[in-house]
This record gives sequence, structure tokens and C-alpha cells, in this order.
Amino acid sequence: MKRLSAIFPIVLAVVLAAFSSCKETEVFDDHANWKNRNSDFISASASAYSDEVPQAPAKGDRFRILSYKLDPEKSWGNGSFVYCEVLEQGNGTESPYYTDSIRINYRVRLIPTDYYPEGQVVDQSFKTANLDPTVNIPSSFLVSGLIDGVTTAVMRMHCGDYWRLLIPSGLGYGSNDRGVIPGNSALVFEVNLTEIAPTGQDLSPR
Repeated sequence: MKRLSAIFPIVLAVVLAAFSSCKETEVFDDHANWKNRNSDFISASASAYSDEVPQAPAKGDRFRILSYKLDPEKSWGNGSFVYCEVLEQGNGTESPYYTDSIRINYRVRLIPTDYYPEGQVVDQSFKTANLDPTVNIPSSFLVSGLIDGVTTAVMRMHCGDYWRLLIPSGLGYGSNDRGVIPGNSALVFEVNLTEIAPTGQDLSPR
């Protein structure tokens, strides 16, 4: 009887610890109600952006651009726009076309959550915490090969521009999971356009 009395507190402690662990796992889900949270985040952010796209966007400008796939003569909801903020204005004068090749520095985050207050970084070419063109090595892409939201924005950018983009899930990866990116995720991109190669031309050698 003494032996059972000695074992019982140990067993009870193990059971309680397991129960507590399961309870914590059940309670904490950083992506709970993810679809609605992302939709609400876009809706709450939309009012901070102008409907007018400046001819020469300058640092601090905030505006939204309708997806290049959609008819601007029709009415569209918040999920059909890319929300752009100019962080730095470049010196370039040309914008890339859909069939051009480009080089960009980029970082991609999910929307802020309890666990990631600044948004979880899910992809990037950045090698430094902040953009440093002297250190970071830009990645090359076809404009047509990017997600719709980024394609829409970069076709308005000039070399040297550094923009933050808020992209609704419908202009990103939609309802499908993409690696560490859950389905229905709005994406926060930082994009710095460094080079444009017109269709049929190559980007500069590295």
C-alpha cells in the first residue's frame, strides 16, 4: 500500500502534465479562423490607400492598383486590388512589361499574428534585416512568372523603387497551401526593383 501511495503522485503529475500540454496545443493556434482574419485585415487596411495612382509615385505615397487581369471599367471589391506604399523612390524612368525579365530584392511576410507580431517571414532574398542594395543579391524573374499581385505592382515600378505591397489572397496563392504559406493568406511583400531586361534581351551578367 505504501508503494502504491508513492507511485500515485508521480502518475498523477504525468497525467496532468500531458493534459496541460494537450490543452495548450488546442488553445493556441496562430492560424485559427485564418481566412476571415486575412479578409478582415485587407478590409481594415484598405481605407489607408488612395484610389488614385500617381504618375510618379514618391516616397510615402499610398495607393491601390487594380489587378492587371481585371477590367477597370467595372466595379471591384477590396480583394481585387494591390495596396502599395512607396518606401523609397528610385531614379529609373521605365517600367517593365509583362513579358520582360527583372531582378528584385524581396521579402515576403504573412499578416501579423500573436506569435509573429511583424508577420512571419516566409520567403526572401534579403541577406540583411533592412534593404541594403550593396549587400543583397537580387533574384531574377519573368514578370509574367510572378503571382498576380506582384506582377500588377512591378509593372508600375521603376528601377530603384522600393515598395511595400499588401496582396489579398486572391492575387497571391488563393486557397491553396504553398509550403509554409497557408491557404487564404494575404501577403506583405517588400520589393526593390533593380534591373529590367526588355523582351528578347538578357539581364546583365552576374
